[in-house]
Amino acid sequence: MTANLEHWSFGVARDYLQTVVVIDDELVLGRRTEDANAPDEGESIVEADPYAVVAAPENPQPALTAATSSVSYTAPLAESASPALAGGLDGAALSDAFAHYGLVCGYVRPETDAQLQALVDGSLDRLFIRSDVLVLDWSFNGDLGGTTTRLIRRLLRPQEGRLGRLRLICVYTNEPDLFGIRDVIARELTAEGHVLEESENGEGSGLFTKDFRISVLGKPGVSRTAPLQAAEVDAVDLPQRIVLEFAQASHGILSGFALKSLSVLRDNAPMLLQRFHRDLDPAFVSHDLLTGEGRRFALQLLAREVQSLLESTGAGDIISRGNIEEWVKGRLESPSFVPRIQKKAALKEISPASVLDLLSKERIDLTVLRDTAGNQVGMNRVASIASLFTEPEEARSSEEELGRISSFARDLHSGYDGSEEPTLQLGTILIRVDGAIDREAAIDILEELKSGSLDHSFWVCLQPLCDSEHIEESSRGFPMMPLSEVQVGKEFSFLARDHHSKSRALAGGAKPHEMKMVTFSPTGGEKVIRATKKDGLPRFASDDGVDWLWVGELRAEQALRVSHEMARMISRVGLDESEWLRENGVNK
Repeated sequence: MTANLEHWSFGVARDYLQTVVVIDDELVLGRRTEDANAPDEGESIVEADPYAVVAAPENPQPALTAATSSVSYTAPLAESASPALAGGLDGAALSDAFAHYGLVCGYVRPETDAQLQALVDGSLDRLFIRSDVLVLDWSFNGDLGGTTTRLIRRLLRPQEGRLGRLRLICVYTNEPDLFGIRDVIARELTAEGHVLEESENGEGSGLFTKDFRISVLGKPGVSRTAPLQAAEVDAVDLPQRIVLEFAQASHGILSGFALKSLSVLRDNAPMLLQRFHRDLDPAFVSHDLLTGEGRRFALQLLAREVQSLLESTGAGDIISRGNIEEWVKGRLESPSFVPRIQKKAALKEISPASVLDLLSKERIDLTVLRDTAGNQVGMNRVASIASLFTEPEEARSSEEELGRISSFARDLHSGYDGSEEPTLQLGTILIRVDGAIDREAAIDILEELKSGSLDHSFWVCLQPLCDSEHIEESSRGFPMMPLSEVQVGKEFSFLARDHHSKSRALAGGAKPHEMKMVTFSPTGGEKVIRATKKDGLPRFASDDGVDWLWVGELRAEQALRVSHEMARMISRVGLDESEWLRENGVNK
């Protein structure tokens, strides 16, 4: 990352961050009373490996039973034994430092086994997932990292929950071997199925994935090896370091734009509330009662107001040519990376200097690109130049994911879990599976789809939105248009991901006679056709006993484009006329 881009990312992160929660049993918030049971000066608190995650004891105490780790191993010890904690964390100084950065800081000081158990059991989860950053001590009551690892593991467990706003966890500790702590956390999370990489900041004391970042930072006053001294942070400097760590976790162009936009929405929330004041309620209730479309209308109003707010406040200005140039320079800094571009069936290696020359032009001119030998590549028009900035496979994956986001409003993999299943409407993409409704386990459908042994086809619903709701009759027909599956590289309409996350390139272009009118019946007293979930798979069951597995919903403009193409084909006019007149010329 270039210095300019790092400064930009730091500013975006600082604008976005609002709340930090610090959990430390040595936190000093006021005058500290002497503990009669505290060890004498020089007395060792524990004589055990400070990085081992403690296995379940044979006869655990009731208060700690549920919190006991199921994994037991020992991390490498530093040559010198870990010293006893010399003093507590100064909460007052920390509060002042966070306040200077405009951050609200909350404290939790667990002092008993019951309070530690409550942390692990999730009693404060609502606090954690509504916070931007969580700062944890490593060892609580001499538990050798047991509480911290269990809490991190549960908060980040994919099959259980959501991170909420939480995207950064900092372990802030007196222990000397920060690498040892990092390795313990890495092994725990790897066992949970996370794919982790080491921190990009060059210190190697942190871990990150696409969804979150864990940084291991050291409290000062402890003897550490030279590589770890850069990870030492004084309490008063902790807020600045947290902002920097958060910026490192989200320094991309689009992620920075998203953070900036969310910051704008947070700062302008009062304005949005003023726009939707209670004096509008009589008119809105009237609209809802007369049309039955109140919910959708309200969502559209809010979405348009949010877009108007972001446009008027210049949230998109962060995507400037200057920032993009800095991003590209950062990508080209790696000496091991060679830009490439696809020319016909071959990949041409491109000189990084010519890529920088490309950026210097007011309008993109591909003719300035040179290969590594200095020869002109000779390209005028391409669909993508993403491989100039990353490896070809990663470039293709990036293009496909951006294509899916621009095509679908929601799909199987969007991650927007909610209480309501999708409804059948214009733009719904489906997989038709004959006879699947009688199967006992929906997972069998997926395995057969994966192996190709099950007959299936992709379809898109073309029912106008106004006919997809307020269904008064016992059943209603829905027009379905088949979609052709093609290889990427051929002409296609949009990309989808199936239930195995496999990319599917789907093309329209079906003839009117290939459409089907499929009848569905509302259930549960609703006036829409709502999907039901079986083994986690949303599906619609048509009246003829066929399963239609839900894949996603196209964005409104994409759905209208498909329906417009079909309407254009239906509206074609065929005349009985002379061939000469039809071809409009002799021997054309």
